Amino acid sequence: MQLFSILPIILIFAPLALLLSFAPYVTRETISFGVTVSQYNYYTPVLRKLRRTFATVSLIGNGLIILTCLYILRSANEESTTMITGVCTMIFIVYWAALHILFHFKMKKIKETLTTVEVPQRVKIDTTFRQNKLTYSNYWFLVHMAIIVAIAIITILNYNALPNVIPMKYDLQGNVTSSVPKTYLSVLAINLVQLGIIALMMLVNWSIKTSKQQLTPSNPAQFAADHIRFRRKWSLFTIITGLLLTILFAFIQINMFVPNQVLLTAISLITSVAILLGAILLSLTGRQGGGKIRNHQEDRERSKEQPVNDDDYWKLGFIYFNPKDPSFTVEKRYGIGWTINFARPLSWVLVLFIIAIVVLSRVLSQ
Repeated sequence: MQLFSILPIILIFAPLALLLSFAPYVTRETISFGVTVSQYNYYTPVLRKLRRTFATVSLIGNGLIILTCLYILRSANEESTTMITGVCTMIFIVYWAALHILFHFKMKKIKETLTTVEVPQRVKIDTTFRQNKLTYSNYWFLVHMAIIVAIAIITILNYNALPNVIPMKYDLQGNVTSSVPKTYLSVLAINLVQLGIIALMMLVNWSIKTSKQQLTPSNPAQFAADHIRFRRKWSLFTIITGLLLTILFAFIQINMFVPNQVLLTAISLITSVAILLGAILLSLTGRQGGGKIRNHQEDRERSKEQPVNDDDYWKLGFIYFNPKDPSFTVEKRYGIGWTINFARPLSWVLVLFIIAIVVLSRVLSQ
């Protein structure tokens, strides 16, 4: 079994399995498996048990998928390795989605049995929220652009030194398995992919800044302060992720001039793991929206007021579809981050744009 065929499974899938398994512990304290609950009910024994059960089942299932994949890969060749990894990835995603949907419907049934307190539903909002610096400026992406332009210029100046056939893909032994004729388009296509990724990262950063402000039934000042810190740290993570991906693709382009497949594979793996571990570490520093993961309040101190209930707009607990909401992005209900309002036409444009980047990258690798 080749080392580079198992490292991505261990270093990427294993941390991702942990992140997904414990996602219910980092959602807002007013959301349980995509269902709105009070903060008091979130900490009731029945919901604590539900989260533990989900984490246990998720870890066992994901662990079996990873071990099965590693077992099959032990005697796989280059072609079958790619196929096996792809199939395992799909099984991994389908298993997570099915498990979440199962627990989402379990939660909806449990909610009917939870004790509720009849109090007037109210929300408080910090009207100065938008006056604060919510994210880092998109001007930081000029650094990324400078790297892309520099690599493109170097490529053009050394165009004649490139071989007539450009290697695009290698096997695990460093042998070329796919190549294309040398043209300006083929050697600069990576720069187009880089520009697409940076445009996407800039959109993500803009979305973090402009996404809908969340409401709270109490203490709006503290709620807003936590939320601002939450947005800023994920904005910084977005900028750093964009920079790491820009550097990675720059190495891929440099590899055309100075081939070193072992180094390139190592850099690709390190970049992927660094981004994933960064996301996990950030997720462990606070809940969705900036709240603390460990709440040391007594039960009597936890709010029994029901938050704004918009469950009808969250399909299966994680797909937001609200034609009445002009917002393009909103906070996720499951895990950490943001999602799009699929009722807005621009959302589908974004989805097609992401698909186009993936397809272009795939075509370039053939």
